Amino acid sequence: MMRKPTINDVAKHANVSVTTVSLALSGKGRISEITIKKINEAIQELGYVRNKNAATLRSGHSAVIGVIVHDIRDPFYAGIITGINEVLVEQEYIIFLLQSDMTSAGLFKCVNSLIEQDVSGIILGSGGQIAHEIKTITDKHKIPLILVSQSSSVDNILLVRSDNRLGAKLATEYLISKGHRQIAYLGGRSDSLTRAERVAGFANALTKHGLKFKTEWVVADDYPEQLGNFEQLLKQYPNITAFLCHDTSTTLALILGASKLGRSIGKGGNTSYFEQQIEIFSFGTQSEIYLAKNLISYIDNQPIEIGRQAANNLLNSGSTLPEIVIEPRLITE
Repeated sequence: MMRKPTINDVAKHANVSVTTVSLALSGKGRISEITIKKINEAIQELGYVRNKNAATLRSGHSAVIGVIVHDIRDPFYAGIITGINEVLVEQEYIIFLLQSDMTSAGLFKCVNSLIEQDVSGIILGSGGQIAHEIKTITDKHKIPLILVSQSSSVDNILLVRSDNRLGAKLATEYLISKGHRQIAYLGGRSDSLTRAERVAGFANALTKHGLKFKTEWVVADDYPEQLGNFEQLLKQYPNITAFLCHDTSTTLALILGASKLGRSIGKGGNTSYFEQQIEIFSFGTQSEIYLAKNLISYIDNQPIEIGRQAANNLLNSGSTLPEIVIEPRLITE
């Protein structure tokens, strides 16, 4: 069996020291472009593959970053994972991805599993009320921790999050600019901080433009059966011409309800009450909205960028800011 080439073989082939090869591979030190080229050529010719475990032993740090989310199927967190992966792969790190069961016990179990794997850092998809307890554990083991979330919910822990308030405000102002004056907010759990931030942005935009905030036009969906309330709202208030929806499940329920009542969906603005057309703006991701993109506009909270920012800050030993807020984008075409 042929012996695998080693870092010593690369150094000898490139006519440089082993230390120079090691510095070039780690991206550290001041190595000339000519030398780096010679080392890369030697690696290609010899078929050298870097031994990550050996590199870990030499540096004292693993090349593994732990990522914990509640549900990997959630499009928002799937986008975040994509952004994290983009950065870590480029820096030759490996992701150890875990899914908690949305309980405190499940979350602590995930954190402890990552500590046992000697990860170099942890990116946590929110953490709720126990985020500070988790921070105490990671600090004890000297493992950097960064939170990623849809809302602002913690202090003294670096958080990368969406700007829900701004997203809702911009979307509502866009609807107002299209001539809508009767606008409702639908969806989200009534105890959700994310929903509270979005409703605040919605209310702020209405007030700014001299429109009344009507509590009866702000409908939650704490339970699946409450989705039918949207159809009832359309029946009770047929003068509503635009809706800001909390998520895509809310949007789908609204579209189905509107169809039953003979109301069409479009982006034409409030042209005529007699046309019975309603306009919808929804929070969501491109993959979720894709099939309905010709009918509705949406707020992109840029989860991929949130993931990139979290990974970069983790690798660069964190940020001096208490939180990094990613500005949303309005997708209207």
